[in-house]
Amino acid sequence: MKQTVTIAFTFLVMFSHPATPESNPNVTALEDSLYIAADSVVTLLAPELHVAAAAMEAGAYSLAAAKLEALARKDTANVGVLRMLASAYLRREAYTSAVPVCERIAVLDSADAGIRVALGFMHGKLGNAARALEAYRDAIDVDAATVQAYQGLGWIYLQRRELREAMNMIAKSTELAPEYAPNYVLMGRVLTAQGFYENARQAFQTAFRLDPGLREQYGILLQELVLRHGLER
Repeated sequence: MKQTVTIAFTFLVMFSHPATPESNPNVTALEDSLYIAADSVVTLLAPELHVAAAAMEAGAYSLAAAKLEALARKDTANVGVLRMLASAYLRREAYTSAVPVCERIAVLDSADAGIRVALGFMHGKLGNAARALEAYRDAIDVDAATVQAYQGLGWIYLQRRELREAMNMIAKSTELAPEYAPNYVLMGRVLTAQGFYENARQAFQTAFRLDPGLREQYGILLQELVLRHGLER
């Protein structure tokens, strides 16, 4: 009897950026994160996928990838296999291997904006900002309400010091999802770069109020802002 399972295709997206002018260039730049919403695919798990699924659940991503690679060679149009394979690669941070798999999924599922956001992230990790921008824009073309695509664009614009464009992406994200906490982290970074330190502090505080879990990762940004610019606590 076939078993029904939910395969979660979730990406933790990490964007590294160069130090801002007031930062110590000898200190490793902080990494800023945004989360791409989980793209969960409910599928009938074929018997040949059981071993790969068990390996994924056990954290044996290399084993899972090997099994899934063999299956993908036999059936290049099996989106379920390809999603699991991409997830295995991403868990190993094997972005070069994951990109062509995700590109194949994008061809097979033209309505999937999330896979294009994932491609934007991976191209960014591989140092190809131009392709990252293209992927995020493709995601918006597929679904103009894809907040994570605007966020991805915003971080790239911040990296490039195109601050007006970054703020445009923040404004769009706010319009679409006013309670999306990571957007206010991005806002705080852009406002800091623009020199609006009190506004930046308020943005960080909003992010932490909306999602207290962000404070552990980004609280240091607020602390540095307050101390460096003499803001009242």
